[in-house]
Amino acid sequence: MAYFQTASLSPSAVTLAEVGTTRTCQAVAMGDAADTVAPDAVARLVGITGIPYRLVGRLSGGETGAHKIANGATGERFVLKWEADGQVARSLRSEAVVLTERLRLDGGWPVPCQQTVEDSECLFVLQELMPGRPLEEINDGIVDQLLGLHSKRLGLARPGDACHWPTALIQTLTVGGQGYCRHDSLSNYDQRTARLVAGIEEFGRTLRPDDLAGADLVHWDWHPGNFLEFGGALSAVVDTDFVVTGDAAFDLVMLALTSQTVRCEPGVRSRLFRAAFDDLDEVRTRAYLGHLFVRLIDWPIRRGSVSEIDFWLDQADKVLRL
Repeated sequence: MAYFQTASLSPSAVTLAEVGTTRTCQAVAMGDAADTVAPDAVARLVGITGIPYRLVGRLSGGETGAHKIANGATGERFVLKWEADGQVARSLRSEAVVLTERLRLDGGWPVPCQQTVEDSECLFVLQELMPGRPLEEINDGIVDQLLGLHSKRLGLARPGDACHWPTALIQTLTVGGQGYCRHDSLSNYDQRTARLVAGIEEFGRTLRPDDLAGADLVHWDWHPGNFLEFGGALSAVVDTDFVVTGDAAFDLVMLALTSQTVRCEPGVRSRLFRAAFDDLDEVRTRAYLGHLFVRLIDWPIRRGSVSEIDFWLDQADKVLRL
């Protein structure tokens, strides 16, 4: 039977270099959007609102179709995203807007203010344009800020909130996600990836939603590319499109793994791994690592990035045994 070996999850056992090579973290993106539809989307938004928005350009560093637009009358600039993939997807994006505002008001997170505009076929999300640039190096000060934000979002779920997250995560382990975490790419790439995804599927079938329950707000894409810094300090957390209620420990696991895509000051990466895994039980450890390795390997397979595939397979070999 395939199984995960979780006893070797300490930073020393994972053998992480304290200063790693900076690499693009495309693999954590949650889908893709074509630039060619952006002018049409902005024109549709203008038609709905009557406001003379104009397209400035696509924001760099992301894969989820974020574009900068400007109000032609006032000059005010926003980040524009949209969702046209059906009512369920639009409902999830609307829920994320509400939860993001709760992170901002109740959790004190530096996340963008957002407003939604909707017609019968499309949901538009206009976000405040936040200051700073994507994080390229993590130091102890940044970690202090991130762990402080983590503590402030614990328990912020409310009784009336929808909670699809445990079921959705189990789906990504057993059959794959919608537009990301695809299993077919791993099954068909080579023997290593096929063996990895088969073991993850087997483990996923043993899980129940209650195994992954939580009462926190989960960013779901908490990696360095979604943190902005200004003047050496964290200035914003962006790409909150998929915020859900669930177990916030998931975000710490993602942050620890993806810290390997940027430079870290000595000791920082080990600190992140301790924060992620020291108090995490075996079931959640296996579930969160399984999901993330599928996500982190599926994307570069579909993008043809062999070096990135090999990098994440090497990391999986260090913490998983199949």
